[in-house]
Amino acid sequence: MTVDSPAISSKWDDDPRAQVARAVAIARELCTCDYPYHVSWPLLRAAGIFGTHRPREDEVLSSLLLPFIADSTRILIAGSADAATLCTIGRMAGDRKPDFTVLDRCPAPLKLIEEFAAERRIDCRTLRADLTSYAEESRWDIVLTHYTFQFIPSEERSNVLERLSRSLVPGGTLICVDKDVPRISAADATDAADTWYQKSWRKLRAEGFESALPASLCDELLRQAAGGRVRRRMSMASIAQLIEGVRGAGLALIEERRVGSAYPGDPAADSCVILVASRPR
Repeated sequence: MTVDSPAISSKWDDDPRAQVARAVAIARELCTCDYPYHVSWPLLRAAGIFGTHRPREDEVLSSLLLPFIADSTRILIAGSADAATLCTIGRMAGDRKPDFTVLDRCPAPLKLIEEFAAERRIDCRTLRADLTSYAEESRWDIVLTHYTFQFIPSEERSNVLERLSRSLVPGGTLICVDKDVPRISAADATDAADTWYQKSWRKLRAEGFESALPASLCDELLRQAAGGRVRRRMSMASIAQLIEGVRGAGLALIEERRVGSAYPGDPAADSCVILVASRPR
């Protein structure tokens, strides 16, 4: 199927259900994560458990991002599990034609994105690199991190922000989208993981994905995903810590926008913050 097919209304349309089989196959062959994150990710996203883009978030992100995009603007998407973020920013860009590059440390999502871009005739490069050792300087007009920092160890966040700052051209822009949610305590970790695991199994069955993988493998992956989610929520950076890291990296914070409901007393809350910062000229 190509972009000329009437089944594709836009080259930026991203249908996670249609991509499940191929995404899982690629990840089973290529994923190099600590646990096979990219094998379970396509199922979790297609079932609506992870990775759902919220209209209000997109609306705010678009208002903040678009003033910086023009033809040939060099955009680095720093960390991406699939083509979703690329498609979201592509739709926002409209008739503008920026130059996209997607970076990730795992080859599985990069292979998926390469195939997607080739099929849709999207000009997008991929770059396999670990942000904790990424060393390019003065290359990008925009760097976008979309929920990337939850995957960065707390002791490496300042290092990564400094490296991303150096990768921007003078006057370039860092846009950081990250969760603004309460941490999970060590005391609640086991119950939180089990609750999420049970809920996810029910959702996979309801959406018809329970047979996408052998039952024993699917069960193992869900348990690993539940544990990974809880560990990330236990070490989640606060907004104040992210802002401190941005400023410590020599960037000037120019916008801070929160999206979603307030969460006092609500451990299930799921809101985000969008930070916009620039590298001084």
